[in-house]
Amino acid sequence: MPFLALASEPASSEARIEELGRLFTDAAQREKLDAIRHRAFGQQVESTSSVTEVTVNGVMLRSDGENVVWINGESSLDGAPNTGISVNPNTANSENYKVQVVIDGKRINIKPGQNWSEGTGTIKDNY
Repeated sequence: MPFLALASEPASSEARIEELGRLFTDAAQREKLDAIRHRAFGQQVESTSSVTEVTVNGVMLRSDGENVVWINGESSLDGAPNTGISVNPNTANSENYKVQVVIDGKRINIKPGQNWSEGTGTIKDNY
């Protein structure tokens, strides 16, 4: 005995689809999320920051997506690592892996495994 199911209310299924809303982000929402992730790179940072040391723990260069930088143990995908620190993962250089980090308005180029200290103002290797 064959079984036949008929949709009795096709209009109600359209209403259900409307209730679900949009499942993916649109372009404006994506831009807002990226700005949050990058913490509006280039934006002025508060001058009363307590950043004394910055360590770049790692850099992942992606060929099919956004680069990722780990600073002081936190990923750039999670947003701002610390107040006073800003990083744009797209500045990571595939030749020497240096990434541009802005610390209290001061730009430095630093490689993974290196440490910047406010006290000395220099970049040193951690190994």
